[in-house]
Amino acid sequence: MELLNKKYKTIVAEGPLWDDREQKLLYVDILGCCIFKYDLTTDEIEKIDVGQQIGCMALCENGDLLLAMQDGIYRMDKQGNKTLAHQPIPIKGRRFNDGKIGPDGCFYLGTTDADGEGAFYRLRDGELVELFDKCNCSNGLDWTVDETKMYYCDTPLRKIELFDFNSEKNELTNRRTFIDIPAELGNPDGFSMDADDNIWLGLWDGSAVVKIDTAEKKIVETIPVPARKASCTAFAGKGLDILVVTTASKGDEETHPEAGYVFSHKTNVTGKAPYRYKY
Repeated sequence: MELLNKKYKTIVAEGPLWDDREQKLLYVDILGCCIFKYDLTTDEIEKIDVGQQIGCMALCENGDLLLAMQDGIYRMDKQGNKTLAHQPIPIKGRRFNDGKIGPDGCFYLGTTDADGEGAFYRLRDGELVELFDKCNCSNGLDWTVDETKMYYCDTPLRKIELFDFNSEKNELTNRRTFIDIPAELGNPDGFSMDADDNIWLGLWDGSAVVKIDTAEKKIVETIPVPARKASCTAFAGKGLDILVVTTASKGDEETHPEAGYVFSHKTNVTGKAPYRYKY
């Protein structure tokens, strides 16, 4: 694992996102209430304060960003102006956590809270709709290349789940367990899928990323991370073959000096360009 820019050490880095148009890596610091834009080529990094805890963000077709925060999802233009992206509604959970744009151009994301008080939502054309509730810490999600299935993780459940996905109906159905994650490995956190439909899962309290072969339903590779809390992964770079891993420093400042930075790992696979919000 190679450490990227050391200018900013985060409390809880999350939600790495590759902007293939701008050729920049974006990620958030949840407790730092900010986002970062990092140029892998020039090593330049920009920090933008957003005023609330932020779980993740997403790209829009017109170049705006969607910011999933504590009291809702905001749309931020290139000048930094933020407007609520949906009609105000009561949101279950204390804040949004992880999410991604789906193949249908909608934003799918969930919240986190104790005792299953969070929920999972879909944002489409200014309407935020709850798809299911009883979420503990709604976390990683991604779609298969053929766009017919979505993998999903609620961290305390210690498993990766699988849904059938219908782009025409913006619909998730047939929820079931795909694979259990043994407790001794750490807690399943955020992930991304490569172009071969394999899952690259960050392990919170596991100091590693694991590659899960979805055809074989087993872990086939383990990549050590020099931080205890590996929070999420994404594929970046012109060839989409650089695996980036966000980490958290919270609670590990003394034991893991590199915790809170973002790391990269050159792979022999390629990822997928992110979908963009089309509404």
